Amino acid sequence: MGGSDKSGGTILRFPVVRRETPSIEAVTALAPPRSLVDSLLAEAGFEAHDVARGFAREYDYLVRAIQIGAGSDDAVIRLRHLLDTHLFHAMELCRAFQAAGDRLVKLEVRMAGADMLGGPSQTALRRERRAFRDRAIAARVAADAAVGAAEALASYVRSVAGLTASADAGPEQLQLFAAVG
Repeated sequence: MGGSDKSGGTILRFPVVRRETPSIEAVTALAPPRSLVDSLLAEAGFEAHDVARGFAREYDYLVRAIQIGAGSDDAVIRLRHLLDTHLFHAMELCRAFQAAGDRLVKLEVRMAGADMLGGPSQTALRRERRAFRDRAIAARVAADAAVGAAEALASYVRSVAGLTASADAGPEQLQLFAAVG
């Protein structure tokens, strides 16, 4: 598990956490299910929005505005960098959602084994449930925003290249511009 350096000191190797590279497919896989988020939104009294469509519309406007000032190639490159940032952010929020889910399950299992739930235990449980809800909503919104941005950018790249895509083009077909980044 370790080794030694030149002076004879022991070198310990720490485990390396391998993180998946941010991509549409990874974000889609890590994001909480829409049905879960829809029920959490309804329970909290929040209104649901079509974030992917809204973000795709705004991203499409942005790509066309950049194209006017800098040309289509520069627009693709600049917005690909912006998309990568959105993907990274969405992946972080999805991981935070999963960590909150793990903490909630551990706490609920521990509480299920307890004979009585006192005030501090119930407070901790409410706090973890709220954290889970908030992180699930944030992760789903970020994932939908990233998907909307990717769809808009892919559509723009296809239109510049003179290509057509079927209406049901999924994230796996967004590899069209993967070599650009």
